[in-house]
Amino acid sequence: MRQWDVVGKWVPLADKRPSSIIDGTSKWIGPMWSQIDENMIFRYTPAKTQFTSGAAVTLDLRMLPMVLLELGNVPDEARRGPLIVNPRTGLPYRNWYFGEVWRKVRKIAGIKPEVWNRDLRAAAVTEGRQAGSPTDDLAKTAGHANKRTTAKVYDRDRLVPLHRGFDSLIWPDGDHRPSLPRGLNQS
Repeated sequence: MRQWDVVGKWVPLADKRPSSIIDGTSKWIGPMWSQIDENMIFRYTPAKTQFTSGAAVTLDLRMLPMVLLELGNVPDEARRGPLIVNPRTGLPYRNWYFGEVWRKVRKIAGIKPEVWNRDLRAAAVTEGRQAGSPTDDLAKTAGHANKRTTAKVYDRDRLVPLHRGFDSLIWPDGDHRPSLPRGLNQS
């Protein structure tokens, strides 16, 4: 999921999307508690595809233990309206807030400044492919109407396909690999 599909986004009142969350000259568009059903299935249409392909995403939150832990911190009576709110204001956080949080977390974690929050989405797709998930499944999870977008833009693993290609061309039986020089990793 893109950051703004998780936390929502403040947009001008003139934006054509409907919203009941208004503050001054802005309105908020984002995930609502009403999009999570009694079985913890979350359904949404990403903002980027809302007016194009309309590709929808369905997530089983029961498969995401860290998300369940966070949701468990929200009292039942507060489970209405926007999914993520600033406890000081009762409104969703402003657009700049998560950028600031990301910069602080990135620094603490020792992640290079060149890595953006949005790179984590591509990393998830890449890790999914490395773990054997079919591109069709990853495309649906990412909200891509076309799996070619997932494969070309988001799957950033270039070594595994290279290794598969060389394995089939050079060592078709999978045996008798030449020894690598000392200190080089075999995987």
